[in-house]
Amino acid sequence: MFWQEDTKQEHFTLPESIQEVSFKIQSKILPMDHGFLLAQALIKQLPWLKDSNAGIHNISVADGNGWMQKKDGGFYYPSKRSKLTLRITHEHLEDVKNLAGKTLDLGDYQIKVIKFIGEKLLSDMPVLFAKQVACESGASEEDFLQLCFNQLSDLGIEVKKMMAGLESNIQTDVSTVHTRSLMVADLKKNESILLQEKGLGDHRLLGCGLFIPQKDIETIDN
Repeated sequence: MFWQEDTKQEHFTLPESIQEVSFKIQSKILPMDHGFLLAQALIKQLPWLKDSNAGIHNISVADGNGWMQKKDGGFYYPSKRSKLTLRITHEHLEDVKNLAGKTLDLGDYQIKVIKFIGEKLLSDMPVLFAKQVACESGASEEDFLQLCFNQLSDLGIEVKKMMAGLESNIQTDVSTVHTRSLMVADLKKNESILLQEKGLGDHRLLGCGLFIPQKDIETIDN
């Protein structure tokens, strides 16, 4: 754990350059480790994904804040509330809407993209959480936090509070990507937006390094 008190929030206007887009979907069953399959299916529909800094959120069922959920193995049974969400640049907004009505082929699994729900701006909340950040397998919690501290500092973010969470793995066609969850708190508004825009580490299309807002630290601690 890394903890340092203080911070003063400034007035900030949310940018429109990068946004989150969501779709209503229908799928009977998905493996929990579906990041690679989903990425490949989406790249077939939207080839520009692999050449951009876009991100693909994993599809999940209602599971609380996800801090303590084990992700290795098993299956999801998506509900009517389950969504497909991508983080893209504004210039691709109209193109990505063409996913509506398509069926994504994940091999033994399929996802029907029912309709486009809408887009939303990124949040300037001071607490952000990523379910998965790519890291070396076997690295200690201290080493992981130091790696994240260095990467955040390189982005110009003054790190005050971080907390590491559960480890998990993402299987691709050629390797296994080891990950760990991460909470970053007491961010300034511009730092919060920057971290969501840039992400942390590699494998954004597998759902890694994608930060989402949390109301407060207590929602994670509890």
